[in-house]
Amino acid sequence: MSETITVLGVGDIILDAPDPEKYFDTSKDILRAADIAVGNMEDPHTDRPSWSNMESHSAPASALDNLKAFKYAGFDVATIGGNHCFDQGPFGITDPMEYFRSAGIATCGSGANCDEARKPAVVERKGIRTAFLHYNLTGPRECYATVMKAGCAYIRIATAYCNDRAEPGGSPSAIYTIADPRGKKNMADDILAAKKAADHVIVYFHSGSPGKALLNQYELDLTHYAVDMGAAAVLCCHTHAIASMEIYRGKPIYYGLGNFVTVTGAMDPDAPNARQRRTNFYGWPGIQPWWDFDVFKMLGPGDVPNYPFAEYSRNTMIAKLEFSKEGLISAGFIPCWINDAAQPTPVTRDGKGREVVEYIADWEKKAGFDFPFAWNEEGTEIMFDLSKDTKSVYLDPPPEFGRY
Repeated sequence: MSETITVLGVGDIILDAPDPEKYFDTSKDILRAADIAVGNMEDPHTDRPSWSNMESHSAPASALDNLKAFKYAGFDVATIGGNHCFDQGPFGITDPMEYFRSAGIATCGSGANCDEARKPAVVERKGIRTAFLHYNLTGPRECYATVMKAGCAYIRIATAYCNDRAEPGGSPSAIYTIADPRGKKNMADDILAAKKAADHVIVYFHSGSPGKALLNQYELDLTHYAVDMGAAAVLCCHTHAIASMEIYRGKPIYYGLGNFVTVTGAMDPDAPNARQRRTNFYGWPGIQPWWDFDVFKMLGPGDVPNYPFAEYSRNTMIAKLEFSKEGLISAGFIPCWINDAAQPTPVTRDGKGREVVEYIADWEKKAGFDFPFAWNEEGTEIMFDLSKDTKSVYLDPPPEFGRY
């Protein structure tokens, strides 16, 4: 029998709190046991910060040394190309890259220029080479890498609002999201090139709408296109809560892995960015501040110290993929619950795991997917049936606020 490897993937990681390693104490044994573990660095880490993003919710810099928690937890790959990557300027990108490199952790998704940002992280275990790519689909444009500027690999998404009603300024009848064809071609070229250097390619996307069950059209478009181009799996982060899952052409797509370790004081009243958060940057009548949009209603102080997210976001997971040199063998996830100490904790069918999986299954239905969940014999993880593509029962969106 040929050798196999296990790849574990988690979502958003924010390490903006003292003693960051302790938050991985309940998950480190599982992560360390994997052949490859990968996680997403959500906030910028640098000791020489420079506010560089005009958005009111741009993130303050976290201490560079807090990244030691990635090594402690057992991560082999860090994706660093999210919407906050340039909030503290170029050092918020290049400093973490150098730190991870010195710790033996591969990175993808950002770089000193666009060529470096598009390079895959390639990790070999047991003679099997796995390549990881990461793309930001959310903006802002300040974080995009260019030939002369540090930033992230990205695919620009255009948004069109259609209001068929007689009330100008009313809620849209439909929202169309369209991926820039140039960005799609860049991604296709990157996947095809990575397949020449590795046996398998896993694509991470920074995508989605936090707190929304229905998927934007660009999410369906680009995840499917990545598989069409040869990706063995697609994992998405950014939503800070679990999103739906799908099997497409026998390959798993995780539309939102949710929070993992996400501890921060950035939402505190006395945080460095507090005044900016309270201020409508543009100052025009009729423009809503960002925190009034429903998409961000999930954000706010909770009962867990250093965890400013809604209760339902404590349902989370660790994606699990098994590969041989020839291809993907199995896929699924390990259910987790973020406990009162803000630690993501694996849970089982006989305990909290049943509630977590029921929550995820309900979210699948809201998103319009008919995805059966099956526990393994031990009741420790959910296993997917890769032989059957997910039956999409994509529901008609509510008439007052559609997404197509």
